[in-house]
Amino acid sequence: MEPLFNLESIYVTNVIGIVLIAVMIVCNLWRFQTRSRADRNLLLMMFLALTSCIADPISYSMKGVPGLVPKIAVYATSTWLFAANMLASFFWVRFLSFHLNGGIPRRSRIVLDSIVAVGITLLLINIFTPIVFSIDENNLYSRTDLYAFFLVVDYLFVVYSVVVYIKARAKGGILKFFPIWVYLAPILVGGVVQSLYYGISVIPTSIAVSIAGVLASLQNEMIYHDQLTGLFNRSYLNYLLDKLTDRTKLNITGIMIDLNGFKRINDELGHAVGDDALVITARILKSAVGNAGSVVRYAGDEFIILLNTQDDVAIENCLARIRHSFDKFNKETDKPYKLFISVGFHKFDMKNESADAFINAVDERMYEDKEAFYAAHAEMNRRKR
Repeated sequence: MEPLFNLESIYVTNVIGIVLIAVMIVCNLWRFQTRSRADRNLLLMMFLALTSCIADPISYSMKGVPGLVPKIAVYATSTWLFAANMLASFFWVRFLSFHLNGGIPRRSRIVLDSIVAVGITLLLINIFTPIVFSIDENNLYSRTDLYAFFLVVDYLFVVYSVVVYIKARAKGGILKFFPIWVYLAPILVGGVVQSLYYGISVIPTSIAVSIAGVLASLQNEMIYHDQLTGLFNRSYLNYLLDKLTDRTKLNITGIMIDLNGFKRINDELGHAVGDDALVITARILKSAVGNAGSVVRYAGDEFIILLNTQDDVAIENCLARIRHSFDKFNKETDKPYKLFISVGFHKFDMKNESADAFINAVDERMYEDKEAFYAAHAEMNRRKR
């Protein structure tokens, strides 16, 4: 029987996908050593794409070949491809949630996990009863009724990822700028083409292209991240303030944080301990601020928080969380130092205030608090020595 597909083109397409993924893995080994939850999910996506690019041509090569071994091969590879496509979308949602929000709400996690569990169960049942796809006596593949379930699930995960992205944008204004389209465009095009035309195999390679887009975007993001603390850096702040001046309807409040007595930590304990203090400060600030805004390492031991609100209660709550977090650290730490901060905030009047004036105003408020602190703790003021 003449095959309904071009085996040569399928091999070429998937080999391109394999080479692309191999290059991405080699060039991003350092990323996966960080062991962040977002990067772990990205690594799983790459593994799924790689194995799919291997399984896909094997599946097509065995279709129409008589015998038990080819039949088992078609069943195994087809089952894996269904599972891998679903799991790739699942891990994409997880990656985006961890990257933008730092986690997934418990209820959403239960729903997502349950959908995946149902999909895996259907594929296991399909081994004995063809409800998703069938393999006939000629070892040819055909879709059955519940094929649509996996199609719907794949696109449901994509839609959910868009919802996650939109919510992150709503909470962060333009503070969240990860370009979601770099992943969605190749996946959507590949999925539509393969669904409409049997014999064309592009989904595994489409996933590989999408992951390459994600990695390129993450690389661009690194330009805006501080290497020591992992926070946004001053370049990002400048970029952001430039964008904000064109969006006068946004409500932004700036909070400047400065470590009191940081010079003393460096002088007495060394710069390595000073770096450790900065990393811990960044961690405390990021945890206290959460999705309410973005934390920037401005310079040395100075940090700026851009809150997505000018509501007085929300601002005070954020300041209270920050102060409580530092108090908690100082009470519980076994580090050879404690962390004390000066804080100042100012609401950004985008219609009547330049970005420089905004930063100067926040800086002045912070130094008022710093002067009051050193007036009460003169022994900690090494800046005058």
